[in-house]
Amino acid sequence: VVSFVIYFTPGVTLDRSRLARAQYGFMNGKPIPPKAMREASIEAQIRVFLRSGRWPDRADARRMEMDLDRQARERLVLADRMERLGIVVSDADVARWIEENFENPSQPGSARAMYETLVRELARHGVTEADLARFIRHEIGIAHLLDLTGVAGALVTPREAEAQYRRLNERFHAEAAVFTYSNYLAAVQVNPDELARFYTNRRDFYRQPERVQVQFVRFALTNYLAQAEEELAKRTNLTAELDALYRQAGPNRFTDENGQVLPPEAAKVKIREQLRDDQARLAARREAAKFATELDKMEPRKPENLAALAAQKGIPVTTTAPFSEAEGPRGLEVPPEFARRAFSLSPERPFSATLVGQDGVYLLAFLARFPSEIPPLEALRERVEEEYRRDQALILARQACTNFVATLTNQLAAGRNFTDLSVEAGATWIGLPVFTLASRNLPQWDPRVSLDQVKLVAPGLQPNTPSGPVLTRDGALVLLLKKREPVTDAELREALPNYLSELRAQRRFNGFSDWFQRQIELTRITMPSESEHTP
Repeated sequence: VVSFVIYFTPGVTLDRSRLARAQYGFMNGKPIPPKAMREASIEAQIRVFLRSGRWPDRADARRMEMDLDRQARERLVLADRMERLGIVVSDADVARWIEENFENPSQPGSARAMYETLVRELARHGVTEADLARFIRHEIGIAHLLDLTGVAGALVTPREAEAQYRRLNERFHAEAAVFTYSNYLAAVQVNPDELARFYTNRRDFYRQPERVQVQFVRFALTNYLAQAEEELAKRTNLTAELDALYRQAGPNRFTDENGQVLPPEAAKVKIREQLRDDQARLAARREAAKFATELDKMEPRKPENLAALAAQKGIPVTTTAPFSEAEGPRGLEVPPEFARRAFSLSPERPFSATLVGQDGVYLLAFLARFPSEIPPLEALRERVEEEYRRDQALILARQACTNFVATLTNQLAAGRNFTDLSVEAGATWIGLPVFTLASRNLPQWDPRVSLDQVKLVAPGLQPNTPSGPVLTRDGALVLLLKKREPVTDAELREALPNYLSELRAQRRFNGFSDWFQRQIELTRITMPSESEHTP
């Protein structure tokens, strides 16, 4: 199943009468019908469920970095394109899809039982078999669209794939001399006038963003676990539910901390714990909602009411230090949404809606807002001095590297050893593991050298020749290429078939992605918040 990351862009302004009818935004210049949006949303949830083994609520979707609203709109666009292109999915196609996706290879004929189990599970969430059938038809249609729009991927020739494979898998043998600023910190002297000039030139860098301070109460999940256990104990078919959820997710979904697949019984223990946590979270949400209702009725409506009501009920109240929206409160394990909610508060709107987190449910109250400001040098002296020393040491390290390069070629030609020359120049010599342009993570790679930087520099060097100074975050380095080792014909013969297939698949998906982005633009689909700017 293809995963899309497409962002809709606003256009020009709409009249207000049409905007009032656009509860779900627009597509093709018309309001999105509620029925179509509801069906697309169900499909987005089914897709997440099949991938994760859990039915996603809004909090789950945010935690998994999935935007269900955007996924639903993507499916609306794709369904619209299928209709316009005349793509029709037959019942036989649907049956074949079910067999291919639900059949257990070790249990012939198991697809029907798995499908029926899925239908029963989805029914618990209000999803009908017709919803599932529509989802499957659209999944098959998406695959057809991928075939149609990604046809250019099949045009990759073996000759093109061979040339690319040889280039990406040529092996480089190299070593490096690294000049790090930390070796030059002791040589830096802090001059008061230069420090003041350094601070003045970077004043905007030291600007503190707008900050807020809030109080909050948390209805912790741990307070409701016993209640959740009681609710689970009432489920007479809990064992069957656990079995069904395990089969739907698949054994590979459940692993231990070392990445090893858990035995079935251990996996079901994890599933049961998740069901218990979900039940506890539901109980916490109910209690938080009751608290919020009582808080809303208190008059006059003011931020202090949260602490007053919490004191009556014996609920702890936490006061944050001022924090920015980008960073959030330090030292607190709160949901990412916490900061955005906090910044939406004001004396006129003192309380947030309930916020569901991994460990509980939160309710926030406004305390104070602090405008953006640039603190004076004295308030930041320790930080500014540290950054000044680093900046000056960085200059010294890079100058030392430049001086090293100026004489390096002649010294190497005279028979001097690169390792000895590096140490004499005050650099750190590092022997690099063999790498290729296709290398990603090499276990023995020294983190003081950027693999990405080295891959940019090495192809331009001849064996036994050094590079010029390569600037790094911590200073600079010089790379000496010792040998280039080409791909052998035997290696190529073995690797080329799979590589050609992977390259064609990649080009195929790239073609589809480009086409899909264009369809987003053509349909002019919008989110409701974008609608007033969309034609």
